[in-house]
Amino acid sequence: MGLDIPLIDKRVVNHLQQCLREDNSLALRHGLLADLALEVKLPFSMDTSSASYVPYNVFILFLKRLRASLSPSEFIAVLLESATQAAKEFRFSAISIQDFLDTFPIEKLSVEQSKEGLFVSFETSMQSASQIESELFLIAYTHAYLQAHYAELGRPIRYDLKTANSQALSELKIQTETPQYLGQQQTCIQYAALDTVGVLSAVRAKPMSDARKVAEALSPYIGRMDIDLDTFCALNEVGKRTVQRALKREETTYKAIKESLVIEFAKRVISQQDYSISDVALHLGYADASQFIRAFKRVNGITPYQWQKGRRKTN
Repeated sequence: MGLDIPLIDKRVVNHLQQCLREDNSLALRHGLLADLALEVKLPFSMDTSSASYVPYNVFILFLKRLRASLSPSEFIAVLLESATQAAKEFRFSAISIQDFLDTFPIEKLSVEQSKEGLFVSFETSMQSASQIESELFLIAYTHAYLQAHYAELGRPIRYDLKTANSQALSELKIQTETPQYLGQQQTCIQYAALDTVGVLSAVRAKPMSDARKVAEALSPYIGRMDIDLDTFCALNEVGKRTVQRALKREETTYKAIKESLVIEFAKRVISQQDYSISDVALHLGYADASQFIRAFKRVNGITPYQWQKGRRKTN
């Protein structure tokens, strides 16, 4: 099973934030989105970052704060509109279910059809799966993906939700004639049966090593804020000893993963922005340039000066 560290593609997060900034009907206070992101430690303005993912649990905290800043109708409208726009922006119609699972924190997606209708269910392993903001977000984007592939797909005729909190639904004032069943084992969307549909039994997300999960979850913070192991575990809602044991099984440590990411970040900054070694060392939190140089050599086998010299020769 591995570490339960769900991830979401940073492009989806960036896109939703962009939709919020461009929606004039919301009349959001200037700087609100940046403030909310800072409050929950969600990496903001990720366009220039080399990271591919953002920790999903942190993103859901951002959605919770956003929900508190909007009216119930505004929050639901934001989810639906951003999902609709994402389907166009990311060309959902051209990507496979496997690619969709690589983008969102869904471990298994099943599409089955019977006389009763078309059933689309998905499984997630994280604790946030039963939180209403997470479930509604994933339902909205899964529905948008299906619509991009099946033009004849109608509105859902039933929802099975993992959340058992009826008060949360009431607070969002979700009034619909579509039946909603709470406290289910998995999230499921039911539609009327389609005449033509490629029915899949189930598709699972590609497995990811625990070391890579940690690296992907940590990567967006490198060069932005110093995240120690305790903070990392708190952000991702996972036990410290659990992470240490998992990484030990793969013969690595949190410190080694973090140091490798920091050095890769330093190499990009040095080569692309022409900063000095001392400036980079200071920015990354090293006590002095010599400490940074030792770390660089530990990861690459050569000093940053030697690396720069070799890079100039190849260019």
